[in-house]
Amino acid sequence: MRRRIAGLPLALLALAAAGCSTVGNGSLVQLDAPQAQALLVPGRSTRDQVRQALGQGAIIRFQSGMETWRYQYRPGIAKEWDRVPYIGLITARLDRPTKELVILFDASGVLRRWSLQEYQARPPTPPG
Repeated sequence: MRRRIAGLPLALLALAAAGCSTVGNGSLVQLDAPQAQALLVPGRSTRDQVRQALGQGAIIRFQSGMETWRYQYRPGIAKEWDRVPYIGLITARLDRPTKELVILFDASGVLRRWSLQEYQARPPTPPG
């Protein structure tokens, strides 16, 4: 019993240190819809231009040659804390806002479509 209690301060310290972290691509922090429209022009922007501006996103390649690039940013505690015993009971209940950018490139590397959205990681509880 005493051993469990001794480890508790260490776990709380680790949780507090993680509370200051962010997860994902920091380029999305200030990116808003008007900036995205100027940067991401369908039919004109290329993979190289996007990579230079935002870095490399998570890529999904299709047999057709098309690709999607996904960027995500979430301030606060890293989602991996949700898997830590006991600590995950607390962190899994936190309402973390997430900003996500998804870009579709055609087979020649030209941007075709993009979507920028912000959402809460956990759906709000219905009233009543």
